[in-house]
Amino acid sequence: MTFTLSPPVRYAALLGLLAAVLIGGGMTVLGHKGATATATHVINKHPFGTKAKHHSTVPSPATKPAAHKAAKAKPVPVVPKPAEQPSAVVAALKAGLPPVIASALGQHRVVVVSLYNPYSEVDGIAFAEARAGAQLANVGFVPLNVLSQAQSEKLTELLGLLPNPGMLVYVRPGKLAVKISGFADKETVAQAAHNAAVAAP
Repeated sequence: MTFTLSPPVRYAALLGLLAAVLIGGGMTVLGHKGATATATHVINKHPFGTKAKHHSTVPSPATKPAAHKAAKAKPVPVVPKPAEQPSAVVAALKAGLPPVIASALGQHRVVVVSLYNPYSEVDGIAFAEARAGAQLANVGFVPLNVLSQAQSEKLTELLGLLPNPGMLVYVRPGKLAVKISGFADKETVAQAAHNAAVAAP
């Protein structure tokens, strides 16, 4: 005996079968997604005991690219300008005096220069007297070693052979006011410096 299905029943059976296939497939796919989205529980060791840490396998949303930091401009090294020399120093240098004497004239109107040979005992005594005399007169003092070419060359060009011991007194702007060859005690040095200061403009 054969069964024949009417067209409406046949269509209904096919739709039912199709629905069952679709529902079954959908459940399978959802089951897989649920499995991947399940958080795994990992136990990590911690310095103060065990600490549970959850790792989710759900992919995190895409992070925005970090904004590029503007490159910092390198600071331009500041080159210090050379200090301007006082006019008194410039004038003394133009007069041909050694820088050490010119520098002293930048600080004092009158400067006592002691000419000495560092190997001579007499020159050592004269040096000490010249320094004490400059202090008495409250003027500048410059020791100048006649054996040092760097110190004495310019004065030798100006004055010729330099005496040792000897004493010079300079006043601004670079004028030689007193020249003493040989030994001079502190009173003589102080008086010479005082006289030069009075006569100086």
